[in-house]
Amino acid sequence: MATIDVNSDVPHESSSSRPEQRWLMFVVASACFYYLMSAMTLPFSNSIWLGEFPPLAIVQLPKSFLKFVIQECLLSLVHALGWSQGSASPDYIATHGWAMVIMTILPAILLVSACAIFSRGRLRTRLIAAVLVMAMIDAAVTLWFDASSSFKLYNASYF
Repeated sequence: MATIDVNSDVPHESSSSRPEQRWLMFVVASACFYYLMSAMTLPFSNSIWLGEFPPLAIVQLPKSFLKFVIQECLLSLVHALGWSQGSASPDYIATHGWAMVIMTILPAILLVSACAIFSRGRLRTRLIAAVLVMAMIDAAVTLWFDASSSFKLYNASYF
């Protein structure tokens, strides 16, 4: 949508119709929807099974994969710094909590950073608030579930 500035004869786009703003709003809305679906389905992921398959656990696959990648990086760091216990199990146990926290915080930090860079004014505040609220709800549910459930969704190895 083009508007005309009273101080200029050259039309310009309004800030809400810029492509990066539309893209950012789509990404934030998608992330908030994912956070909400993740938090709502996780407590019930061990309740519904189709044979040997828990269909509600599919929602957790992106987080599970991200946690795997982060934990592999942390394990490499532990070995590089000489902090390894000499066996895989103690190292996995030592890095699990850190990987879970980083897994829940990192995507929200990246989204908030994108909102801060690409949005302006009240839109920025609303986008950041939406991401932070949904991410905090999902993080609380995810960390609670990992600590309290015997159904371990975040201990997968992908490679």
